[in-house]
Amino acid sequence: MNRTNQFVKHMTVALILMCTAITSSESKEISVKNCLIENCLSRPIVDGVINEDEWREATRINRFVQVKPNEASNPSEKTTVLLLITNSTFYIAAKLYDKSPSDIIAKVSRQGASISNDDFFRVQIDPFNSKRAGYRFQVNMNSVRNEGIFLNITSINDDWTSIWEAKATQTSYGWSTEIAIPFKSLSFDPETDVWGFNVFRYISRKNELISWITRNQESNISVSGSLSGFKGIQKGLGLDVVPNLSFQSSSNDETGVSEDMFQPSLDVFYKITPSLNGSLTFNTDFSATEVDDRRVDLSQFSLFFPEKRAFFLREFDIFDFGGIGSDFSYSRFGGSQSQNARPFFSRKIGLGTDGSPVDIIGGAKVSGRLKGYDLGVLIVEQDSYQDVEQKSLFVGRISKNINSNTTLGLIHTRGDPRSNNRNSVTGMDLRYRNSSTTEDVIEGNIWYQSSTNDYAMSDEDAFGISLSKPSPRGFRGLLQYQNVGKNFNPALGFVSRRDVELYRGIFGYVKQFDDHPYIRKIYSGADTAYWDLKGLNKLQSYTQFYRLLDVEYHSGDKFNISYVRFGEGIYSENNQPFSNLDIVLPEQEYHWDRYGIYFRSSKSRSIDFKLNYYTGDYYTGTRDSGSIDLGYRPRPGLDFSIDYNYWDVDLPEGSFILRQLDAKFSWNFFEYLSWVNVIQYDNISKSLGFNSRLHWTKKAGENLYLVFTNNYSEIDEANSRDFELISRDASIKVNYTIRF
Repeated sequence: MNRTNQFVKHMTVALILMCTAITSSESKEISVKNCLIENCLSRPIVDGVINEDEWREATRINRFVQVKPNEASNPSEKTTVLLLITNSTFYIAAKLYDKSPSDIIAKVSRQGASISNDDFFRVQIDPFNSKRAGYRFQVNMNSVRNEGIFLNITSINDDWTSIWEAKATQTSYGWSTEIAIPFKSLSFDPETDVWGFNVFRYISRKNELISWITRNQESNISVSGSLSGFKGIQKGLGLDVVPNLSFQSSSNDETGVSEDMFQPSLDVFYKITPSLNGSLTFNTDFSATEVDDRRVDLSQFSLFFPEKRAFFLREFDIFDFGGIGSDFSYSRFGGSQSQNARPFFSRKIGLGTDGSPVDIIGGAKVSGRLKGYDLGVLIVEQDSYQDVEQKSLFVGRISKNINSNTTLGLIHTRGDPRSNNRNSVTGMDLRYRNSSTTEDVIEGNIWYQSSTNDYAMSDEDAFGISLSKPSPRGFRGLLQYQNVGKNFNPALGFVSRRDVELYRGIFGYVKQFDDHPYIRKIYSGADTAYWDLKGLNKLQSYTQFYRLLDVEYHSGDKFNISYVRFGEGIYSENNQPFSNLDIVLPEQEYHWDRYGIYFRSSKSRSIDFKLNYYTGDYYTGTRDSGSIDLGYRPRPGLDFSIDYNYWDVDLPEGSFILRQLDAKFSWNFFEYLSWVNVIQYDNISKSLGFNSRLHWTKKAGENLYLVFTNNYSEIDEANSRDFELISRDASIKVNYTIRF
């Protein structure tokens, strides 16, 4: 095919340029900072006020450098970090000096909320010193805790939660914070006294990030120094017992069915060894999980929603496979495309195809590190629902670091939670990233999977390979190939495209400015992705996204102009993109061009906004589309946001207008009590949803939730105020962690 030949030529040129950029740059060996920490008998009081007597035995770190904007330069503000350990806890304190204390930004006061746009202090810990996995803990001046676990080295899952303490307060010199992380909350090797470690400080109004260790302007877990002295630390008994009680009342006005349900449940977490964790769950209840963001499906491909349920997020990184879903900055390749062929996707468990909950009778998980191996085993007993029988589901994962840069792994899944068919998947992956030995980072992934079903079929395999140079300055690029068989079926995983080959390439250039008064960096590049149907030897879809100009300012504001060329093939009634609107397009290949402009203001301001507008062709007609996101934070504890998305589509086969609204209001009455309200509406489904969630948490591991959910249907589209109640749900849930 001419298109494929042209793509191969373009990718060959891109590969040559990429390799030239890689080989022409000098490889700089990394010098690693080391620090010794003392094991002390005294326990500082964690109140945010640093008492010098309590911290007199602490190790001090005073030498910090900028990560952004000017890497390795002296920071604009002074920072001092204090470290000490006892047998049970890792204590960290920080004095965060600021010449203008009144300008410190601390807008967020809801526990667990994102503080990425506030001033914050961050600790990153790699207990196995592997440079590939670890934990992130951060806090702002309002003592808001935010934690996460690293995936694929560079990605972070911030829905993961843990038990730890943090307090902060404003001072005459700026602000200070004290943090206590129990060793019970971490997986570690008691035979290893050297941990990977780094600390970061973000000064929001200056858009300045500083750290102890910096490399390639990255802040992932591979960027760390060595912290030694972790001897004699203990996990205690290592047992967490978490009883849960919930009461739920629901009614459906369409069916007339009402139900009241009292549901006790129990979660048990036990450290088999300091590095190996066991988990049990009985009669699992997910009623307090945050509501998903609403998305309107106007394509022929499945949507991807992230996991938010706490039981599945523990040791989540162990089950990650092949770098599938990894981030690459400046790329538009995301969502279901980047997650295609994932062998294990935990949202398949305990949720039906429509997203409705399915009862989980019980589950067991063993995960962690043992004798140099990363291990994960998950067994879940899912209750019957509709015409699907009760199922036992299994996932097993093992991987090992071959050297400091390379990891080899295996995965196996068994069971189909959404049908009565038998299913299994077996896969192998090899991951490479040399960021622990050089500043010129190269990342590569190669993986293979095979599925089996009740009916013997051919073409049940999937294969992928990628190579990237994620440089923050100069030339950067990525090459990726994926081949997914027609009958490849990971029943416990995620697949949105089958019988396809993916050819993907990114090539761009970043220019950073050290002394420009306004501009921090400019990027220009191309991001292309072609999906070809193997069986038909035809195009499935492609995107050629050209960032003509992408500018980031010192203030944090961003602006870009882009040109995008799309293509898509429609060959049957089964892949019509607008079937839910009764619009049928001719069965053929389509190609169209669109032009766009984007602007986003810094979220460090009390009022922020994001605007984008695209115009151009669309299948057989035209489409104008735009969105506006507004945020308003009048004071700490109050947060308003409205996101509005608009499409005006004009096709000979039929025209339509999409209006989608997401509004959120959150209010912190005081430090321990928050109230979050979400309203979601779109005129395609003609539905409106309201979710209200009251959350009390005095400290990590103690929670009380009160949740109300109402769903409405629009009666008359001409009168958007006319809705009828379809269903309502109210629940109260309490859990308390008993730690031994």
